Amino acid sequence: MAASLFSGMASADPLKIDFVYQSPVGDVGWVAQHEAARKNLEKEFGSQIKTEVVENVKAGPDGARVIQDLIDGHARLLVLGSFGYMSDGLAAAADNPKVNFVHASGYKLAPNFGTYNARWYEGAYVAGVVAGKMTRSNTLGFVGAMPIPDVVSTINAFARGARSVNPSAVVKVVWVNDWYNPGREREVAQSLIANGADVIGSAFQDAPAVVQYADSKGVWSIGMFSDVSRYAPKGLLTSIMHDWTPYLRQVVKDSLAGSFKGAPYLASLKNKGVNLAPWNKAVPATVVAMAQQAQADIESGRLLPFAGPLKDSAGKERVAAGKALSDQDIAGMNWFIEGIQGTVPH
Repeated sequence: MAASLFSGMASADPLKIDFVYQSPVGDVGWVAQHEAARKNLEKEFGSQIKTEVVENVKAGPDGARVIQDLIDGHARLLVLGSFGYMSDGLAAAADNPKVNFVHASGYKLAPNFGTYNARWYEGAYVAGVVAGKMTRSNTLGFVGAMPIPDVVSTINAFARGARSVNPSAVVKVVWVNDWYNPGREREVAQSLIANGADVIGSAFQDAPAVVQYADSKGVWSIGMFSDVSRYAPKGLLTSIMHDWTPYLRQVVKDSLAGSFKGAPYLASLKNKGVNLAPWNKAVPATVVAMAQQAQADIESGRLLPFAGPLKDSAGKERVAAGKALSDQDIAGMNWFIEGIQGTVPH
């Protein structure tokens, strides 16, 4: 069957696509956005493809076992939806050159192993502009899932956006060290609010616990991945969102045609892979206009969220005036910028 699928010729057999998720399937969050894309693919490609899902797979031995089981079950395209699957996915790709892989948020490539990621930090900068104007305590909180570069850069850009309009603003960060732990996420949000935060950001959680708790306490919040306004109808300012459908549509087309090549993909505000949920009606029109201008400037390239001068939280200059961090630098970001209270475990 593999030969017929990858020869570029028509085949009676559908392309078997397996999606592997680190968290349970829910109605919001990281996995929910993958599920939305998967369902779109099923509608668009019909009988040409067959999709399956394996959820709540922890990285490590479980991940390696599941990947091999799926290959043994004749998967010909694997969508690995977590950073932690990178090493095991690469090893499987090397052993199975006729199987295609795409991996979320990784940085290693192979001929049959591509990566997909997003410049969430662009949306986070814009959201930070609004948070910086809406705070009254000048204390913002951020609940971080895991201290990987994607999460770190998102929090950094949020702080940069906030401090661009409110230099007195500080961002307090506490890590959950899990992608899906609603109880712990709620505890961290409670602690941040108790310590003065009146705007709470949620970075890469797969549950709405943070925004739900903030809403119950009358605190503004910023969601992530999905529009979670139904869980925080009063206090959600916006959500930083993404859409994997355009990317995965092309991956499927290439796989069906036998022309797949491992390559990196970055969603952004400019290509509409990253977007923001509608602003809360309580945000003043003048503040919305500021956010819209920041977004337009990022899309045009006039505004680079990590342009210098830029210092880290210890006061060390990381980017000189007139320069900016490259995509590679941002993809490896493991330090917090000036104005953030918290640490990045190494």
